[in-house]
Amino acid sequence: MQTSINLQEPFAYSIIPVIITICLTLIETYYIIYSRKKERKDRVDEVKVKAIPEKNIKNIPAIKGKYLNQLDTIEYRYTNNMIELRKAYQMISETVRLFVFEITDITTQNYSLAEIKKLNIPILYELIKEYYEPEFASKSEGDFQASINKARRVINEWN
Repeated sequence: MQTSINLQEPFAYSIIPVIITICLTLIETYYIIYSRKKERKDRVDEVKVKAIPEKNIKNIPAIKGKYLNQLDTIEYRYTNNMIELRKAYQMISETVRLFVFEITDITTQNYSLAEIKKLNIPILYELIKEYYEPEFASKSEGDFQASINKARRVINEWN
């Protein structure tokens, strides 16, 4: 059957806008990747600068003396019934952790027992592990004198 209706040719798009869009997308993608790599490199360089230890010479005998005095104060307060056993163990643990922080700059006062174990400082781990039960048990029991003497020994023998 023949009709008098003529159909319009299919609409054709120009290829130039498609090519321009693809080129702009590739340029933008390259720019984003390059800037992120540069940003990461800058962050790594910044971390490396921060990681370089300063020539901070610490007066280790003075630091040891400070924390040994704190242990003496804790012992005095406990033996004169000014604090309970649980509080004494908490104070010993805090003193040892702060000592390690001041010597090594590792924030052990914020670490759990599991995190301290990962530090690979066995003497510190064993000491803090010993304090955990009297610190957190419903009824604190422990050999206070032996525990405080261990803390003194660890501080005295620290290199």
